[in-house]
Amino acid sequence: MEEHVFESGKHEITSEHAVLIPALSTVKSLMPYVEAVAVVIGSCHIHSVYEDSDHIKIYLKDKRFVDILVNNGVSILGRQINVDYAVPRADKIILSNVDPVVPDSILMKLLCYYGNPVSAIIHEKIATNSEYSHIECGKRKVYMNIFSDKKIPNKINFTYQDMFFRIDVMVEPPASDVCETLPVPEVTEEQIDEDSNDALEVASSINMKPDVEEVISKKKPSEKRAYHRRGKSKANSATNMASRLKRRARKGWYGTRNAMARNKFTPQNKDKLKLAVKKHLAAEGKRKLRKSEAVPKTEASSRNSAAEENPGSSNNVESKDAIDHFSANDISEYVTQYPLSTNELMEFMKKSKFHRDPCRIAWEFLKEKTPESIEALKIQLREYYQVIKDQGIKFRIRRVIASLKYSKDSVNE
Repeated sequence: MEEHVFESGKHEITSEHAVLIPALSTVKSLMPYVEAVAVVIGSCHIHSVYEDSDHIKIYLKDKRFVDILVNNGVSILGRQINVDYAVPRADKIILSNVDPVVPDSILMKLLCYYGNPVSAIIHEKIATNSEYSHIECGKRKVYMNIFSDKKIPNKINFTYQDMFFRIDVMVEPPASDVCETLPVPEVTEEQIDEDSNDALEVASSINMKPDVEEVISKKKPSEKRAYHRRGKSKANSATNMASRLKRRARKGWYGTRNAMARNKFTPQNKDKLKLAVKKHLAAEGKRKLRKSEAVPKTEASSRNSAAEENPGSSNNVESKDAIDHFSANDISEYVTQYPLSTNELMEFMKKSKFHRDPCRIAWEFLKEKTPESIEALKIQLREYYQVIKDQGIKFRIRRVIASLKYSKDSVNE
């Protein structure tokens, strides 16, 4: 059964399954050619090999691999060799005088105007049997089916990257069975006047698009895109842009773009910030109060005994503004909280704003007229000084703190 399938497959091989590789003078056997083909498509897809006088013909089991070999070529002993069809499937287009800077995509777009390419563009090498076989020359070839109503001119002119190019074109029909490209016929130089040269250029430009941009097919706008572009002039894009900018300005588009950045501190956010500051200050006050309550009572009793033993010295201290010698821990024994509430503190600041002696105003708000209460009021004002940011109010607080001095005369008044 297997032998029958092999025989039937053998008879199905045709000339279209074969590729042609130029015969190298330095290669004496067929194995380097077979190995080079096997590297590209695999040895299992090779059917047979045949040696001719000037080329090697290798038959493949599938026609798909013929196109792969023709498009990629093979490497034999480190030299890149072009592969050709044994039976050309279409017309061979030979492009000469092609600058290496021109990409294959531009040439393919130019040729698509005249037919359908069936292979990729193949670059010819400058030599085959030398160490320079990897260097490409200015010749390229491609197989394509030319349209019946089109004719490829002998010369094609086009522009690419603001540069003008002219390439020579030669068409070989599919009947020719050759391995390498035919030698370019020698052109005898003739002296032609300017009028005849211009006429020649006009004649060679028939059925040809002069510019690459005209060759590239532009996409037709869809119905949706055409609807959005209705009534818009395509002649001057700058005018359209100016009109769009004016419409956006009238609609307030530029005024609302950064609205989120401007509305960062809204009244609601400000209220939240104030509430957070108040909570923080309340927590700090409670923490200081707990810390002050933890002071041992022995220190207070020792201070009281010292005051009883030396009453004269205490009176002297009071006469010299002894309130400044009290610390926060000493005050906490007598005053468990700030002497004034928030409203009372605000009222005290208003009344003492233009008063020469703020200490008299303080006695109106303090319940106890003692040095401890004066020191507690100073501490409360210092805390308020740390919170407030208005420099004018800070200056007033410093003036009030400096004027708050306990004396018997101020108490009696």
